Amino acid sequence: MSTGNQRAIRKHMDVYSSDNTNLGQVAEVYEDSFLLRKGLFAKNRYIPYELITSVDNDRVNLRLSKDEAEEMKWEKRPDYEHHLGDPTQLFYDRGHGVHDPFDEASADQA
Repeated sequence: MSTGNQRAIRKHMDVYSSDNTNLGQVAEVYEDSFLLRKGLFAKNRYIPYELITSVDNDRVNLRLSKDEAEEMKWEKRPDYEHHLGDPTQLFYDRGHGVHDPFDEASADQA
């Protein structure tokens, strides 16, 4: 997704899956993701910007189907410092440019 589309995201926009299911609304906007207010899901989810295919008017379109989106357990925003013991979250964080305290190659940068 382009940076321009990322900047176009704002609170209260509807979020749709690739199979045209309304998943909920944008509750908060962050540098790396946005918070999807629970709609279809039992809990709020953080959706990384890389999953957005387009932003049209007041609609955010994702490349995940409804079923694929349901499988994602992104209930914590990417952040190593506050949940070091969660291996699923650590794997998710690595793909979003969050500092990895376990990455020996970046140890000199910390």
